[in-house]
Amino acid sequence: MHSRNKIDKFVVSRDKEATTHISPGLFPVGRQAEWSKQNRTLTFSIHPLNSKLALAVAGKQPREKLDRDIRVFEQDQRVTVCGIATVPDERLPFISDTHAVFIALQRLMENYGDSTDQVSAGIEGILRMSTLYREAMLRQVRVLQEVTVVNDFIEEEIETFQSMHAIWHLFEIIYLTTVAPGLSTSIVPYFMEWLNINFPAPSADEGRRIAEGSPTADELAKRDGLWSYLKKLAIRGHVSILANMLEKLGHSQLLSAAAARWASTISEISRKMPLGSNEETTGSFNARWKRWNEEVRNTATAVKGLLSSDKKSKDLALESLFTIVEILRGDVDTISAESDLWQDIIGAVMLYSEPTAQAGRLPSLVNVVVEQYESDAFTELDRALVALLNHDLPEFLPLCSHIDHWLSAHIADLMEHITIMDICKKVFAVNPREHYILALCETYLGHENLWRVGLDYLGMCKTRAGISVMEEYAMRIPLDSDRKAEQVLRVCDKYKLKTAYDRIHRQLGRQKWQRGRLGAAIGHFSKVGDNSSISMVCDQLWSEYLGSGNLTYGPVIDGVLATGLKHDRVLFLSKYRDFHECYKSAEHVQAGKILLSILVSEIAPLHAVYDLLIDSIPLLEGDTLVFSSDDTFELMRCAESLTTASSQNKTGDTANSSNSIDRSELSIFNVACSRNLARAFVMS
Repeated sequence: MHSRNKIDKFVVSRDKEATTHISPGLFPVGRQAEWSKQNRTLTFSIHPLNSKLALAVAGKQPREKLDRDIRVFEQDQRVTVCGIATVPDERLPFISDTHAVFIALQRLMENYGDSTDQVSAGIEGILRMSTLYREAMLRQVRVLQEVTVVNDFIEEEIETFQSMHAIWHLFEIIYLTTVAPGLSTSIVPYFMEWLNINFPAPSADEGRRIAEGSPTADELAKRDGLWSYLKKLAIRGHVSILANMLEKLGHSQLLSAAAARWASTISEISRKMPLGSNEETTGSFNARWKRWNEEVRNTATAVKGLLSSDKKSKDLALESLFTIVEILRGDVDTISAESDLWQDIIGAVMLYSEPTAQAGRLPSLVNVVVEQYESDAFTELDRALVALLNHDLPEFLPLCSHIDHWLSAHIADLMEHITIMDICKKVFAVNPREHYILALCETYLGHENLWRVGLDYLGMCKTRAGISVMEEYAMRIPLDSDRKAEQVLRVCDKYKLKTAYDRIHRQLGRQKWQRGRLGAAIGHFSKVGDNSSISMVCDQLWSEYLGSGNLTYGPVIDGVLATGLKHDRVLFLSKYRDFHECYKSAEHVQAGKILLSILVSEIAPLHAVYDLLIDSIPLLEGDTLVFSSDDTFELMRCAESLTTASSQNKTGDTANSSNSIDRSELSIFNVACSRNLARAFVMS
């Protein structure tokens, strides 16, 4: 037994090519040759975050190195920005629908946990989500088929989604639908359902042509392609339709007596074909099947004997009936000869030879069938289906990525949830689920309408690499509007991207600050505890007041306080506004209390203390005693502290310097304090 080395089997899928026409073009019309000879070439630059590139004309050599002047064209001065459609617009509804299912599936599995017992209990829920995925694929196919102008791209998209549905449906049958105990674990009925849904045959048009006009038995017998149609019905297990048509042919006068008789007999046999149910035991079903199969074999022997006894006359109807009964008998050679697809052979052999076969029987059966075909005849879809039927998941996943990134990412996610990813982890050099989700996100993150979807997928990677990529991208998303900024911040908060959350808030705070929206700027800085920036914004508000003499920052501060922010500078501006209003209303005592509380609580910046002390002079010199002796001593203490700090130049405040203090005004303040102190002593 050879061990498989750990290798990187991930293969980059083939990108779909698209042609972009630029109007007006970068070449002068009809003068491309002259343009190229004039030292010109094209240069481009790809945007690192979105799906855009800039095209421009450049020189093959610097113009200074040329011996002669070159002719200047208008296009030389133009830069053209082109959008690269990483995701076609036709896919946007599908992506939106499946993104919702993806998120719901992650939440479902978080509730169930990762243990084997819990996963088994959650299979029913996973199966519901898988069905929603398939419904979205089929809905997308219908939408594309209804497009009025069908081009190569639409046809390719239809084929892609049909392939995705075929793969997903088969995966669902093998790993989800047939895991329940009992007869229902037989994969045969589910496989035949899968085959007829994803590769319908015989075609509906063929069936309508055969049954058109409710033909009589003789009219039916004369229909072109009748027997080929009946054989296809047998191959695909449509035994009820087969029985009805054979019963009608049994009354045809155009068939030989032997053919008519055997048509009726085979019709009866087809109707008696046993069908399993959950109420019936496997042993009981096998007994019924054995009796029915013996009857089919006897019928085949009798028809073969009849054909052998009359070799001279060629009875096409009887020969076709023999082929049909051989198919019902499960003869592999006959089934292979009459099948159009390799999937037909697998389905018919299991249906008529091993009706209780389980998923574990598929690898041996598919290998026998596939050997009959040349490998070059297999499409990407065929290879993916063969790998899935072989349970070769390490081969299956890369083949899914060749068909579409969406398929490989969501299949890998499903495999992780039902705990069958271990074999892939042993083979691949990286975590397959993470790898394919990251590959899908690359296409989403560059789309202006899908960046949020891409971030959600990254957040659900739940790995260090996924979160790292998510955080790096979140910090670089262009914040074109407040709404988009809020969306990005909600994502950062949801997935605990603290670095991105802090940086974005600081970025938004600086933007608002530059635009004069100081309240909004303080709000953003407060979200990340950027006290230094909050202080600088408040200092600007204070400086604007000092410069103009008009206190206009009230609405800004009210808006900030309404958010519940508690910051010394904000509180200082709010209280000073209250002081200002009380003073204007001649409520001098209340104004004095507010002013003193600002100074005592030390919420004011040091460079503002001087202005507050000067504001106290009119209150000290007023007719009414505003400050008590203790209050006056407190004012004098503040003045002494300010003078000491100024002389030592240790304020550490960018808005303050020693020469900002007017010594003459400070002397007036000291005199006012002395007078007020004398009055306070006398009145006390």
